[in-house]
Amino acid sequence: MPAAPARAQRRALLAAAAAAVLLGALQALPEAWLQVLRYERGAVLQGELWRLWTGHLVHLGWAHWALNALGLLVCVLLADTPPAPRVLLRQVAVLALGISLLFVLLLPRLAHYVGLSGVLYGLFLLTLWPGVRRLDPVSIAALCTIAAWLGAQLIRGPDRHEEALVGGHIIVQAHVFGLACAALMLAAPQRLRSWRHDRAGC
Repeated sequence: MPAAPARAQRRALLAAAAAAVLLGALQALPEAWLQVLRYERGAVLQGELWRLWTGHLVHLGWAHWALNALGLLVCVLLADTPPAPRVLLRQVAVLALGISLLFVLLLPRLAHYVGLSGVLYGLFLLTLWPGVRRLDPVSIAALCTIAAWLGAQLIRGPDRHEEALVGGHIIVQAHVFGLACAALMLAAPQRLRSWRHDRAGC
């Protein structure tokens, strides 16, 4: 691996590890504090807008945190071009907001939610897509595996063993929303370039 990509991957891994530690610190907060941070539809509608982001940063328990922390590290390791820490932070913020807004608009019966898994699905698409475009077999296989797993969740429902491990119900719609938000993020720059091109031709 060339030196520059290796340094970029090390920085991305350090950022992911730091994020995992931060998520662990949040998980160690008292239960009353965690209740204030989780996504709650009623509280959001009453103006507690921070929950649109922080709901994705807290978890049902330590097993739930560990799975998501591991997923974050794997996402960075599989990245065709490891994102800069500030880019990764921006992607997480946009994905979290988008997923939460879709919760509000499309899932009125979802009273509360915690966990990073929806954001992770979006991050996997964002980080794997450059490799898929250049026909990298690892990126293609990884994205196909994620799509197959999500398809199984949609058809058969969440895996009972996984739900038992994390200690609660898995909200499959969060995974769908994460992928949808990531797809929009990938499409937006191309649409913007097309808009500028059309304006220049007027």
